[in-house]
Amino acid sequence: MMDPQQVLTRLNFGRVDGETDNRFENCFIGTEMLRQVLLPQHSLVVGNKGSGKSAICRLLSDDIQKVRPLLPKEFEEIYTIPAYGLQSEEYLPGVELRELNPESVDEFRYFWLLYLGLKTASTLLQDAKMQALLAKCKEEKVKDAVGTLKSLLVDVGLIEETSAFGRVKRQLGKLRRSKRAENTSQKNEKALASDFKQKTGISIIALLDSIDTILRETNCLAWIMLDKLDLLFVDDIQKLRASITGLVQLLVQYGNQFKNIHFKIFLRNDIYSQLHIVNKSHLISYTTEMKWRGPLLMKLLVSRAVVDSHVRAYCEEVLGEKVDVTNIILGADDYVEKVFYTIFETTTNGSSSHPHPPAPTHQWILKRLVDGMGNSFPRELIHLGNRAVEKQREYNRQGAKHTSARLISIRALKEAFESISEYRCDTYLYSEFPHLSKHFDVFRGSDTATFHREELYMLFEPLSPKGDEAIRAVYDAGLLMPLGNNVDSSRKFKVPLLYRAGLGITERRQKQDYHKKHNPVEHTPVDQPKMN
Repeated sequence: MMDPQQVLTRLNFGRVDGETDNRFENCFIGTEMLRQVLLPQHSLVVGNKGSGKSAICRLLSDDIQKVRPLLPKEFEEIYTIPAYGLQSEEYLPGVELRELNPESVDEFRYFWLLYLGLKTASTLLQDAKMQALLAKCKEEKVKDAVGTLKSLLVDVGLIEETSAFGRVKRQLGKLRRSKRAENTSQKNEKALASDFKQKTGISIIALLDSIDTILRETNCLAWIMLDKLDLLFVDDIQKLRASITGLVQLLVQYGNQFKNIHFKIFLRNDIYSQLHIVNKSHLISYTTEMKWRGPLLMKLLVSRAVVDSHVRAYCEEVLGEKVDVTNIILGADDYVEKVFYTIFETTTNGSSSHPHPPAPTHQWILKRLVDGMGNSFPRELIHLGNRAVEKQREYNRQGAKHTSARLISIRALKEAFESISEYRCDTYLYSEFPHLSKHFDVFRGSDTATFHREELYMLFEPLSPKGDEAIRAVYDAGLLMPLGNNVDSSRKFKVPLLYRAGLGITERRQKQDYHKKHNPVEHTPVDQPKMN
């Protein structure tokens, strides 16, 4: 029998960060979600922080061939072009886009058009396969489009002019255009567009038209992948909203105009819900939401464990059958649970004095990783697994032996969960919703996790927002779970298990009520004086 302590040194569930995770490519779970993202009509991908948006963006941007069976078959090539905004942009050196300094929604709409157009044009014209396809194409309109883009990219410094005559001609053209543009203001949307046209000789829309012509005539598709938008203006929420609103309006305005340019905008749910967009209901057909179900989360956790050959061999020894990542990803739920229980003990330790009976371990985990809106998070699941491994190793060092029936004990899992709850509170609630920090504080140290609406009114009274608006805001952050049909009609709410340990919430009041109900005691007065 393999030594559990030795196997435990190899057990690891990977990194929680989808962009740097070293196990992501071998353990991708969520094929159905990916299919929805790949549909042409789904340009807006929304999901909570930690739901895997950046992981899917990374998968498509870094190596799209890994999902080739899911891609549309009719195109010669699909180009995925990641775009994160200029804060982290090293791809467009020399382009003075920062000087435009957009402020309003309309200005941001033109800013995004320009930025995405330049990035896409530069990517396509410098790609070897696209160059080969263009060399074969004899259509005059394609040659004109290529000439337009090359001229533009030389103008803005993204590619170099090759001939001496061309360089001189370019400089003279720049001088003429700069003189015409001297009196052009840059403080409104029309100025942004006209200034670009005067400096380069073409309009922003003509830029995108040329790109779309090249893509259509070479039978190629460009997916512009926009991620990490919440990091654009971390200290200016109004500018952040204006920026993203302009981008979403761009999607609505031009999404159907350019047939072979598709947007894939990955956006956090809470940010999207705060955007004020005219006819926002029309965006439903553009949108897909990333939601994780329990069985998918179990596949995610187990497949990441058995990537390591030592852990895989241990699981095979315990089960007496072959175990591999592919079987787990494609396998039935009961098979995944069998492998799961070679790693984790089977049930939590319940007792007759506790209001909750023992639960199967996988159910115990899944129940604790749900927020108030019913969302579960791969990030917290991976983090929980890794912290439980650390705790179990610590116990083994203290006792000089492995005492658990499986690799990870219930004790290690329970202690690990407390730190996960604290981490979630710090890195999500207080980090992403600092304006609600005082609202979160009212729950700290509470002896109950259940609150009546009137009780919440009282707790939020000194704060802003207050009343129903405060309840809705805290619900949107995921900290309140309605015990009714919805957040607006429910009379009672509870704080989900995900946040209770992190906020120091106990259930003493509920436990006392439970004991009174199930353990009634006759109290006989002692030495009570007789009544005359």
